[in-house]
Amino acid sequence: MKKTASLLANIGKVLLLPGFVYLFFFSVSSGKFGNASSIIMILQQTLAPTLISLAMCSNMICGRIDLSAGSIVMLSAMLGARLVNTAQIDVPVFAAVCIGSGLVLGIISVFLYLKMKVPAIVTALGICMIYEMLSNLSSISWVTAISGESTVLGRMPVNFIIFAAMFVLFYVIFNYSKFGYNVRAIGNGQNIARYSGINVKRNAFICYTLSGFFLGIAALLKISIQGSIDTAMYMSSTNIIFNCMLGIYIGLAIEKYCNLVIGILVGNIIMNMMASGLLSIGLSASLQDVASGLVLLVIMMFTCNNHRVLAFLERRKMRRDIISPGV
Repeated sequence: MKKTASLLANIGKVLLLPGFVYLFFFSVSSGKFGNASSIIMILQQTLAPTLISLAMCSNMICGRIDLSAGSIVMLSAMLGARLVNTAQIDVPVFAAVCIGSGLVLGIISVFLYLKMKVPAIVTALGICMIYEMLSNLSSISWVTAISGESTVLGRMPVNFIIFAAMFVLFYVIFNYSKFGYNVRAIGNGQNIARYSGINVKRNAFICYTLSGFFLGIAALLKISIQGSIDTAMYMSSTNIIFNCMLGIYIGLAIEKYCNLVIGILVGNIIMNMMASGLLSIGLSASLQDVASGLVLLVIMMFTCNNHRVLAFLERRKMRRDIISPGV
């Protein structure tokens, strides 16, 4: 009974934040936000960003922020779309090109990271510029679109089935494999993990390879759902990953109440609810970026200082127990 009560309490705590966001925007938008069609649209818009977050989270836990993830998504989608428009490839080949491109680009990224031996963020910036240049070369126009049967994988319920399969796959890998254990160990201290026998370089190779695979799936869903993708330029691909990173930070903030993988999904739902809600009340894109930045600051303040808050509450409880031991 205690375990059931604790589980229900944790579920309630996890659902509290998305529930608050939903009720807030539903009330301030005078009902424009929150109807059934908008919720379905939000869930569809959450699929690709959640896969991008899952692709990035292993590297982030290990202290490597991969800013090239957005460019991998855009280049993989661009290559697949170009072949759809020029070679008239069918859907299975289109899917294989997107996924295979993401996988190959992820392997190239980790090869350069391991060989160059510079900080991951520096390598990622250079790779991001290269991949954006390649996406410019492979693009047909400023906006590359696909249509007809090529978008079948982005339609309901196929898109949700693909996402569910990938979500379960990552959940199992992250929570029940040696790789997932090693990621968490490295996140708690890279030197300690190395001294305990974990091969950090091999783990980095698996992280980037797995990331590339999931980024390829994300590229496939993104262009299939949207029907088009913009050409990347001037580091614009990094815009794709900022809200995805916020989803990871939200997942880390609520990790003590749920599994991290589930927390990342909840975080991305919250971010897409916020984007849709801000749009429903007429905020411009720049103000939406300001709101996202404020959310990031609040989350980081809570994540970095929650131990201080908990310690303060514990001291207050101890003082009350000392002053009124019988109460």
